[in-house]
Amino acid sequence: MLIPPDPPSKSNTPSSSENTTGYNSEEIDAVKYPESTCTSDNSEVDEYIKDKEDDQDALKSKGAEDPEDSPFEVVRSAVSNTDVPDMPSMTFRTHVLGIFFVCLISFVNQFYWERDNPIALNLLIVQLLCYPMGVAMAWGLPKRTWNLFGYKWTMNPGEFTIKEHVLISLMSNASAFMALTVDIFAVLRLYYNPSFPLWAALLLLLSGQMFAYALAGLSRALLVLPAPMIWPSSLINASLFRTFHERQDHNAETTPEHAVPDVTSTPHARRRWQWRWRRGSFSKITRTRFFWVCFICSFVWYFIPGYFLQMLSTVSLLCLVAPNNQLANMIGDGKQGLGVLAFSLDWSVFSNAFLQSPIATPFWAACNLFVGFVLVFWVALPVAYFKNLWGSATLPLYSMDVFTTNGTRYDISKVMRDGVFDSQAYDNYSPLRMSLEFSWVYGIGFAALMSILVHIGIYNGKEIITRLRETKAKHDDIHGKLITSYPSVKAWWYMVLLIASCATGIGVGIGAGIGVPWWGYMLSFAIAIVLVIPVGIIQAISNRQPGLSLVAELLSGVVLQGIPTGYSILKLYGHGSLAQALSYAQDMKLAHYMKIPPRHVMIYQLVGIVVSVIIQTCLFFWLIDRIPDMCRPEGYPWVCRSTNLVYSASIIWNLIGPMKVFGEGSPYSPLLWGFLFGLVLPIPVYYLQRRFPNQTWLQHVYVPVILSGIVGLPPMPSVDFPMWFLFGFVFNFIIHRYWHAWWQKYNFTLSAGLDSGLALSGILQFLALAQNGLKLDWWGNQVDRQCTLSKKPWISP
Repeated sequence: MLIPPDPPSKSNTPSSSENTTGYNSEEIDAVKYPESTCTSDNSEVDEYIKDKEDDQDALKSKGAEDPEDSPFEVVRSAVSNTDVPDMPSMTFRTHVLGIFFVCLISFVNQFYWERDNPIALNLLIVQLLCYPMGVAMAWGLPKRTWNLFGYKWTMNPGEFTIKEHVLISLMSNASAFMALTVDIFAVLRLYYNPSFPLWAALLLLLSGQMFAYALAGLSRALLVLPAPMIWPSSLINASLFRTFHERQDHNAETTPEHAVPDVTSTPHARRRWQWRWRRGSFSKITRTRFFWVCFICSFVWYFIPGYFLQMLSTVSLLCLVAPNNQLANMIGDGKQGLGVLAFSLDWSVFSNAFLQSPIATPFWAACNLFVGFVLVFWVALPVAYFKNLWGSATLPLYSMDVFTTNGTRYDISKVMRDGVFDSQAYDNYSPLRMSLEFSWVYGIGFAALMSILVHIGIYNGKEIITRLRETKAKHDDIHGKLITSYPSVKAWWYMVLLIASCATGIGVGIGAGIGVPWWGYMLSFAIAIVLVIPVGIIQAISNRQPGLSLVAELLSGVVLQGIPTGYSILKLYGHGSLAQALSYAQDMKLAHYMKIPPRHVMIYQLVGIVVSVIIQTCLFFWLIDRIPDMCRPEGYPWVCRSTNLVYSASIIWNLIGPMKVFGEGSPYSPLLWGFLFGLVLPIPVYYLQRRFPNQTWLQHVYVPVILSGIVGLPPMPSVDFPMWFLFGFVFNFIIHRYWHAWWQKYNFTLSAGLDSGLALSGILQFLALAQNGLKLDWWGNQVDRQCTLSKKPWISP
């Protein structure tokens, strides 16, 4: 059984997105989780597999012989066992569309990442938009062949191929979540070194990404080529690409029987729902036309909550009813409170970058996440806060800032001397304090880390061991044999890239005066190098990635305690590069399945990395210089939630250190019991699932996912979670259950259209209106006026 996908790293499924970053790995997990939907409980995969099995049964009934195929059924169901070696892949069309989508994804994701409700364009949008654009180029571009210095090339080699489609998607996916690592150097520029140069940030980020890519390449023989290394989340992408390009699937999909939902197929559906759907009307709209309808509606509507009436982004009913009641403000505030009865009419709240699109998350997974949110955020947190646990009622209820014991914001200049921690000054100033929810995020993160390891062991341990034993025997499956017809990438190419990136990182970091000794860089490199194979094997087989960020944070806090900038280096190389390396390896596996020439993959991924680093880093530094009060409440909507969280984490883990924050004598020392709690909790759930196998709901309970439901708070606004779940309930439960044909045809297209329209609308508002001073200053845009009392502590210090 495949356990549900892990939130922590950037995924390659159609929904995303994982998330990399300035907050802990479980927070990244919560950010990236919905992107991975390829599990044994995933309806799309199950239906696709069932269709393929039916096709195979039909062939057998006709006496057809089974060709050589993958030894694993799930791979046979999603991936073709044939190849066309002369099919074009690296063409003029892939150059143009690849660069276009890399620039689009990089710009949009970085532009929105620092806003109050960030969004993230992902691989699904590229897959959906790229196909009609590629087909249009195949139809309209001239087919003439040019001769350039003996090299013959053409703008139009013929039909837009599946290999071109995959290569463009992989190139753009290399840039999908770079914004998460830019935060690391945003903190250096904003809080530690205002003169930190752009060139240093560019070279260090480029060094980190190249180091990650070299790690992925050197691990290819163990993580990509062996058949047992399935990488389940790549299979949905493979099936989606085949749906676009295999004519028999496309023709079957667009017949009237498939286009019109049959809501009377069961007595249950007939009793509960009456759907008068006329054949030949809206049900026959193509996906492309439906996308543009959603795009235009989203584009136009976002002018309302984004510019004319910004309070619609978060409407806190309790605050409007009782504006002078502090308790009502704290319970009802959707930004700084519990968010009870708060709602939104802004799509960026529903489909935020912390949780990704609600449409793309399986409903069972959304239920697990929402249960964790309710139990902790709406039940346990208010009880503990109003009982003043650990003196928490003298601080704000929900904040990502760090404080002194008297409730004022922590001034790091009071505990630093010459850029490093001063223990005597710390004793004279104040111990560090966090809001109760912020501290719980770390305790639950400790539990989530251990529960993932235990969960993988008891649910997937035998499978992992079996697959490892099969690696040698099944290394050369049909896909491995077919890919050998293309020139491979030499191992020494990756080794040169690895050495060059490490040398660049050390040289630039020391030259820019970050303050981390050379051995700190070497430790960061060693963490990634040691963990990439074991963690990669676990993810490739189980589709789960154990928490990585906490490992880097704990090590950096112990080894580099007192050097706050050490957090940036350990996060960049020790965690960020490791997570990115696994993402690149997953991309390589998808290319392996689709028989893309390895050297073409390398060229396009490296170009995508370089372009995205330049765009996103330059854009963020430009925004800092152009926007007054950037990353401060006064700069709304540019409040930089994730950047400020990284800043707080650098104080907690590296400036003051985990021994003082979580050690003996600290009120937060009980949080260390989270490690034991996480070790134990999955075991009784596993027992109950085996004891009561017929209880369907019990089989969908996943402890690591439940624990991951709270680790994104902060930085995520509290209103986001209920709105996200509500939308997912409507589309992935009600519509999926009663109008499945409509859901199957339009669901992901709806998400892509709404995301794309909002993205373009927000950019246009910023460039055409905000940058020209055309701002509307009236009560409808005073978003902080709804709940003025929610930020105050319940008890005065």
